[in-house]
Amino acid sequence: MGKNGSRGRGSRGKKWNRKRKAEEGAEKEGKDRSNAGGYVDGKDYSSAQTSNPKFEAYYQLVGLHDTRYEHGKFVACATDEEKHAERELFMSTLRATLPASFRVDRSLDPTIQKTILEELQEFVGKEMELEIELPRRSEVVGGKKTVIDQGVAKEEDNKEQTTDKVANNDGEATFVKRTIAPAKPIPFISHNKITLGFQLSVDRRTLRRNQSLEPLHTFLKIHTDCGHITRQETVSMIPPVVLNAEEGMSVLDMCAAPGSKTCQLLEVVGGFTCKTEFEPHGYVVANDADAKRAYMLVNQLKRMNSPSVYVTSCNGQYFPILDDKSVRGTENEGMFDRVLCDVPCSGDGTVRKNPGIWKHWNQLGSLALHPLQLSIALRGARLTHVGGFMVYSTCSMNPMENESVVAELLRITDGSLVLEDPRERMEGLIARPGWSTWRVLREGKNRTRKAMKDWQNKNNEKMRFKRKQWEAKKAKGECPEPQERSTDENSEEEQEKFTPSPYDTMPYVPPATWDEGALTERTTSLGFVEYQKYDDVEDEWRRRVRASCFPPTEEEAKRFELHKCLRSLPQDMDTGGFFVALFKKVKPLSKDATARMNAMARESRGGVETDANLKKEAEDENEQSDKEGDGDGDAVISDSPPAGENNNDDVSSEPEPVKKAPTGKVGQHKHRADLGTEDFIPSDPSIWPGISEQYGLPPTFPKEQFMVRSTGDAKVIYFITKSIKEELIDRGIQNRVTVINSGLKGFERCSIQEKTAKYRVNQEAIQYVVPYMTKRLVTADMDDFTACIKDGFLELDTFSEPFQKSVEELEPGSFVIALKGYEKDVAKKMYLSMWRRPNKCINCFVAKVEMEALISKIRAIAKEQGNETKDNVAAPIG
Repeated sequence: MGKNGSRGRGSRGKKWNRKRKAEEGAEKEGKDRSNAGGYVDGKDYSSAQTSNPKFEAYYQLVGLHDTRYEHGKFVACATDEEKHAERELFMSTLRATLPASFRVDRSLDPTIQKTILEELQEFVGKEMELEIELPRRSEVVGGKKTVIDQGVAKEEDNKEQTTDKVANNDGEATFVKRTIAPAKPIPFISHNKITLGFQLSVDRRTLRRNQSLEPLHTFLKIHTDCGHITRQETVSMIPPVVLNAEEGMSVLDMCAAPGSKTCQLLEVVGGFTCKTEFEPHGYVVANDADAKRAYMLVNQLKRMNSPSVYVTSCNGQYFPILDDKSVRGTENEGMFDRVLCDVPCSGDGTVRKNPGIWKHWNQLGSLALHPLQLSIALRGARLTHVGGFMVYSTCSMNPMENESVVAELLRITDGSLVLEDPRERMEGLIARPGWSTWRVLREGKNRTRKAMKDWQNKNNEKMRFKRKQWEAKKAKGECPEPQERSTDENSEEEQEKFTPSPYDTMPYVPPATWDEGALTERTTSLGFVEYQKYDDVEDEWRRRVRASCFPPTEEEAKRFELHKCLRSLPQDMDTGGFFVALFKKVKPLSKDATARMNAMARESRGGVETDANLKKEAEDENEQSDKEGDGDGDAVISDSPPAGENNNDDVSSEPEPVKKAPTGKVGQHKHRADLGTEDFIPSDPSIWPGISEQYGLPPTFPKEQFMVRSTGDAKVIYFITKSIKEELIDRGIQNRVTVINSGLKGFERCSIQEKTAKYRVNQEAIQYVVPYMTKRLVTADMDDFTACIKDGFLELDTFSEPFQKSVEELEPGSFVIALKGYEKDVAKKMYLSMWRRPNKCINCFVAKVEMEALISKIRAIAKEQGNETKDNVAAPIG
């Protein structure tokens, strides 16, 4: 803080003054803006970089363009012309903006789902003529191409295209009319033979800003907020479909944020297996290492209004193993039916929506992530039930993060995991086979972004002038001799000296020939070093370039069947890049695999033991394996001593304290104080007599499933499903991880003090309370129910006489309205949390977003019954 209470470095201690600020603003208006990505003298804004010589040269050498998709199958590119055409298609797709895509919730009531799909076809089921703003520039460097540069718009005649191109470079906004194709269905996103996924012909920016698309944008926004529709990238939808979860299953999402895949899984497992159930049996544990991202995940999941999710925060490679010691190493090993490992990655497959990757891409990042990805996948394999499935996925195209991790995972588990091919059950999916061999390269230290920037700073015009001055003074003997450096430093400096590459141009110029020697010469010039085998790796690079990075032997390649992996490239379906591998766990992990898992987890934290239970887990695993004769020590040779190895003969009789698994990076700041991480504990028994009396709850009401956070203040009582309580909370998961959120708000302490109102029924979990209520429950017909879905005070004399009489009989306070005919239909949730006031008024305690959802449900029900939708139902809540 500066003087006089001013803030910021720019204030320089001056007190804020309106007159001075006005003068400074007027002064700035008279100046040209600097060209730091800005605008000067009517010229175009400098455009975003959409090229990277290292990126392009690397993927050319490793063979990304050696195969093309033609006539429904993949064929090898035999000539240089075919490889060049495939490269051009790949690069042009990457430079185009990413089409928007979304899916309809498969767990919706069929009536509501059908209505949404019919309304959706009115917007996206036919061609549309739009007025689209042309991009300022669409060259290799700069200006992301928009919809007209993609193959989704119909081509006009050559004359109009030429006019558009000329107008595109004048620096002013130019609009042209285009006929846009209808939305493209995504066949593998379906349920009961009904397609639920769609890919639009426009990007998100055009959808948001184009006036002609405003009705569609409003429709999507309303249903997204209600949870009926989820906007999600097409390839991001693939892993949950590959995982093939079913209703009633337990699923772990190890790296869940931001949550679109978690929502997709929750739609499946969080449903009701039969109509007589009052709560779902399946659940999803959504974990993320970053607590802040986990809270973003909670906001995403709120749209789903499902209690079948348990959000935690811990490093994925440390997620606790809660199964009993007696089942470890047996056919009953594991905690979850399905596990999704969508691991952290370099993300070069997302370059279409994250253009900053063009500038920052480097191969060292992929090599650094490789051991972390392998460690998380190993933990996921251990947590999977025998007979269950695990999916490993990344949004990267690099084999260092994909096939090399899969191959090492199969090598370590030694037959416990096998690859499965899901292509047969995924209609319309275009996915290339996984690679069985690849090339291993690294970048030198002299080619990192920092090294290149330092070289540019040292060789700019100013520094060259100063160097010339210094050399002139040195020649005259006016400068002291520089201090001598050690031999090691000199040799290292000479070895890592930066030399510009003639291929490091912007835009990158592709090779004239695809001869292997020419491609290798390019990558070498750009600073890459290639290794044929692990023995060739220098000692100082072996922690980065590991043995697991190298391709399998011929015998291993036949056994691993890496071709079953799915590689999705951008040009195949006009999407981003993605990699998916499906594993089936056929037997428990061996003692050696478990030891390697714990060793890699410890190494990922810098070799520091942060979890006291990690060692205990390893000891338990080893003890159980020894009893059953599992593990002969030949499967895996670990780079470090196995976790659980204890050289001390004396063992303390006192048990070590239980510690929670670590979150985030080593040395990272702890959670913010304003983010709640309290455990869920049983509610105070003294509050239930009043609640039970108020709402007429019977003795069968599951009070044990209504829990509070351990803050000492029972303001909110949460409904927790029986499965989550018994399989997670009661087994001590809260002692091992940081709990972020779970369940739904069932009761909330009233802010309005009335004699009968200590706790009111909350709309979030109202469907799990109403089936047990015998008091303060009012049934309403469609007209009265619809009239209640409004903000503000609602006069009772505006309702029908029977409804008015039923409400007047109630004492002031909280009560619930149920739509007639749907009193016991928990899945549809046609209930309203209301408040009865003394002055013959009522209030609807329902959020605006859920009001929109209820209106959609009523519209669907009315349409099914053949009734015309009323005006007050059809209009959005204002």
